[in-house]
Amino acid sequence: MPNTSYIDAFDPEKKSETTCQNCGLCLQKCPVMKMDKKEAISEFAHLLKGEETERVFQECTFCFRCNHYCPHDLKPYALIMERLSERISKSGKELPPPIKYFMNDGESCLFYDMYDILADYEKEILDKWEVIPPKSEEVLFIGCAGREIPYGIEYSSVLKDLPKFGPRKACCGELFYRFGDYKAFSKRVDDTLALFEGLDTKRLVCYCGSCANFLGNIWPNYHGVKLPFEVTNIWEWLWEKVQKGELKVQNKVTGKIALTDSCYSTELGDKFFEAVRGLNEAIGLDVVELKNNRYDGLSCGFCSVARNFDMADVMVESKKKVDQIVETGVTDFTTHCVGCYDILSTATTGSGLKSHYGLEDILWALGDEMAIPFIHRVAVQRRLLQSRFPAPPE
Repeated sequence: MPNTSYIDAFDPEKKSETTCQNCGLCLQKCPVMKMDKKEAISEFAHLLKGEETERVFQECTFCFRCNHYCPHDLKPYALIMERLSERISKSGKELPPPIKYFMNDGESCLFYDMYDILADYEKEILDKWEVIPPKSEEVLFIGCAGREIPYGIEYSSVLKDLPKFGPRKACCGELFYRFGDYKAFSKRVDDTLALFEGLDTKRLVCYCGSCANFLGNIWPNYHGVKLPFEVTNIWEWLWEKVQKGELKVQNKVTGKIALTDSCYSTELGDKFFEAVRGLNEAIGLDVVELKNNRYDGLSCGFCSVARNFDMADVMVESKKKVDQIVETGVTDFTTHCVGCYDILSTATTGSGLKSHYGLEDILWALGDEMAIPFIHRVAVQRRLLQSRFPAPPE
């Protein structure tokens, strides 16, 4: 059972009364708001007191990055989310229907509907992943997005030695958490903990980096829910194998590629950043950094909808990211986050830019003959969304 609210994670060691000096650094360093010291101190004072802010809830993209700049290792992101949750509760607003459709709320949602339209042989793989595998040193955990492409993961030659586990109902809780619904997040944690009972492994390798962040960082370090095994992500796992010579590049990829960092990458830190870059460079790509990357990266905009529950905010923020991709002069760009891939693929449609879900390129270069078709997954998602939420007639 996780702690009762976001606020518990702001100061997990209960030291803010003597440690938080309201220096404002977290808001001054924010790559989006870039406040001066006076304004940052004023805005953060409002947050601490639970008062309305002038700018935070008009501009914040809820991207975790403020945490990196707190000189006392507090979690300003969690304080912001506590105030966001209070704000949502008072307003009575609901998320736009297309965003609510993503949520695993036990009813029809995008992920469950995607699972339902898979071919029978793919559903059989999902059925297999429902069962806890035999005791193993490592297990590959497949979250909601990976379960949409089961065939490619199950028969990947690169991942063949990893037992797979990914029950349909397993959920790290990210979407609920980042859209301000702590109660729903807490329920997902409890439900998923029950699914993990009996899993006997030393290390859980998460196919999704966001799952790795939540299961291995947000759950234990923010909310006191620690799993009985190490949690890592597929990028760091692959990079370890490449560095040890256990995996070798079979198919070189050439050319320049602009790399965009996700929100959660800040939480995973330097080891993750280096794994992503190391793998891209190892397969032959010339990685080009955006103006804002790593700890100063910009959000793709997906969670910005929580500001006003307006889809327009997503487009405003995604454009900032796309503009920086364009500024590199490189036509191909790669993401390591499924959410970023979905949003930025949509935002760059018809622009001449080509989006890559980087894991596909990495696995292919390492000799994987089984393509993992994320582009097809996005196309199916779009059709589902369009069928449920048709554009109004002009």
